[in-house]
Amino acid sequence: MGNDGKARLFIALTADGPGTFLRPVHELLAKFPRAVKPVSPVNYHITLKFLGETAEDTFHALRQEYRELRPGIPAQPFTLRGLGAFPGMRRPQVFWCGLDCDRDAIERIRVMTEDLAVRHGFRREERKFVPHLTLARVRRNAVLPRELSDYFAAHRDTVFGDSRFDRIVLFKSDLEREGPVYTALEEIILTP
Repeated sequence: MGNDGKARLFIALTADGPGTFLRPVHELLAKFPRAVKPVSPVNYHITLKFLGETAEDTFHALRQEYRELRPGIPAQPFTLRGLGAFPGMRRPQVFWCGLDCDRDAIERIRVMTEDLAVRHGFRREERKFVPHLTLARVRRNAVLPRELSDYFAAHRDTVFGDSRFDRIVLFKSDLEREGPVYTALEEIILTP
C-alpha cells in the first residue's frame, strides 16, 4: 500500500509472447520519445477492470474474494493482428495492437471481474469493452512524425504472431518517472 494507505489497482489478462512479436513496433515507437510514451513490452496486457486508488480495507476484502474466483475458462489463444489508434489515426491518443480471440470467453472473464469490483463498491464500466494491447500513449500537444503514422497505416491488418492469455492478474501500479511499475499481487492461472 502507498504512504496514504491506498494502492492504484487494476485487473488484467496477461500472456507471454506479445513483447517478442511486437518488438519492431516497440522499437519504432521508442524512436519518438517527444511524441509518444511507449508501454514497456513486459507490461502488455488486456485491462479487464481499472480500479484506481483503492483504500486498504477495500483492497484486503477484494483480494480475499479474488483468490476464490473460479472462471472455469481455459487459457485463451489469440492472434496479434493489426495496428490502430484510439479514438482514430487523425487525432490518436493511444496506439494499440488488435487481437483475434474468442471475444465471448474474454467477455465472460471481464464480466466476472467487473461483478467482483462492483460488489466492493466500484462503479460499473459503461464503455464498450474492446480487447487490445496498448502500445503507447501520445503525449499532450505532440506532433506525430509521418514515419509513425505511415507505419501504423501500413500495418493495420498485419499478423504479428500467436500466443495465449494464461493468467488473470490483480496488479498494483506505481507511477514512476520512467513509466508505471506493475506488481502482481494475485494470479489466477487459466489451465491450458
